Amino acid sequence: MASEYASKIPSLIPLEKAGPKGYIRFVFPIELSDSYDADEVFRILKQGLEGAKERIPTLACEGVPDTEAKQAGVLKLQKYDDYDTITKKDLKAPGAFPYTFADIKAKDFPVEAFPGDLLCHRFTWPTPGERLPVADCQANFIPGGLLLTCCFFHVFGDAKSYYTWLETWAEECRRVQGETGPRNEIPEVFFTDREKHMKPSGRHEGKPEHHPEVLVLPFTPEGSPPKMISREHVGQVFRLNAEQLATLKADAAPANASESSDHTYVSTNDALSALMWRSVMAAQFPLEELEGDPTSVFNIAVDGRPRTDPPVHPRTLGNWLGWVAPQMSIRKMLSRESVADPALVVRQAVSKLSDQYVDSLSTLFESVVDVNRVVATAFIDVPGNNCVQTSWINLGVYGLDWGNTLGGKILAVRSPDVGVINGGSLVLPALPGGGIELIIGVESKCLPRLLKDPLLAKYATAVTL
Repeated sequence: MASEYASKIPSLIPLEKAGPKGYIRFVFPIELSDSYDADEVFRILKQGLEGAKERIPTLACEGVPDTEAKQAGVLKLQKYDDYDTITKKDLKAPGAFPYTFADIKAKDFPVEAFPGDLLCHRFTWPTPGERLPVADCQANFIPGGLLLTCCFFHVFGDAKSYYTWLETWAEECRRVQGETGPRNEIPEVFFTDREKHMKPSGRHEGKPEHHPEVLVLPFTPEGSPPKMISREHVGQVFRLNAEQLATLKADAAPANASESSDHTYVSTNDALSALMWRSVMAAQFPLEELEGDPTSVFNIAVDGRPRTDPPVHPRTLGNWLGWVAPQMSIRKMLSRESVADPALVVRQAVSKLSDQYVDSLSTLFESVVDVNRVVATAFIDVPGNNCVQTSWINLGVYGLDWGNTLGGKILAVRSPDVGVINGGSLVLPALPGGGIELIIGVESKCLPRLLKDPLLAKYATAVTL
């Protein structure tokens, strides 16, 4: 039986109130038969999504100003009935889209094949006055397949929540196609564990100096910085096989760093973070052109769920976004052909997190006058000296079955051509056959240098058209 909480529109936890008011944009390529019926595919997607909205009320909502909130800038969820959560675009006609599905599949789905302005219903950052639906999807039909784009508003969800949303949508699509039997009900704890962290405990001061990973600005910004909304940014997919991944992790070990440390290991994610950080800095700041000794701030998104007291279920719904912010001299980082130094700096930052993190950060967020004044520290100069990393490693969509009419499985997880956010890179879900993929984001003019980076090429292979 479905949880009674599944019918309720949730109130926001402090991490959501101050969450980033931007959209995470996914591209999911799905192969269809040459003679597919686009109208029937769209009917299944739309009806399945309506079923998912019944089971997860957040999906049926939009963000609107919470006029009763004590802080300025806070949103709340409100149901709507006058907006199409999914729309369709027919790009099958000759010249409507430059590639067939077979073309992009043969090239392993490079993001340059996915123009965001054409395929997505919206940009990453909303314009003032624009409506803020939690989900804004578009079914793009091309010869041989479907490019399903999903824009999810980050305030109300993160990668783990997106997985539950997509898992439920896929199940409802199968049922539209005739699957019977009991539904795979969403466990009640996914909804109810949010109640443990609606307010800070009072155990922590939550002062800005306790959280260098975020900034509380002394003013309310009028909008996103121009560099963050520029289209002069690209994402580039890189693939690491199991052998390359093992080599990277071994090379990133603290024993290979230039300075001694108490840390004896780095995680695979630390090593991947270090590779992305160094690669972005090398592409944007050739050592021979670097002026002075600037410091780079690297905001890495972390899942707050394991950093809670009392603990919450690992798949509790909502947005539990936290950050760490390792910092390093760009000159020092680039002076060695090694990932060991940045990997150690990342490990040192991550290791400081404890189960008190969410409570302390919530205390800080609840204390600000206007939640729009809270930004990740790196955001003040991206793309630039700083950069940002997120992870979709837990977005297990490769295992989801969408039913035969919808081609069964998603074949890749991608962002649009401009990347995830300007100045941002990410870890993609582990590949079904082993190995892992990354999307590294740089300014367009820096892409040639990124593709020629010898250290990056040692560990990863670029996926290009």
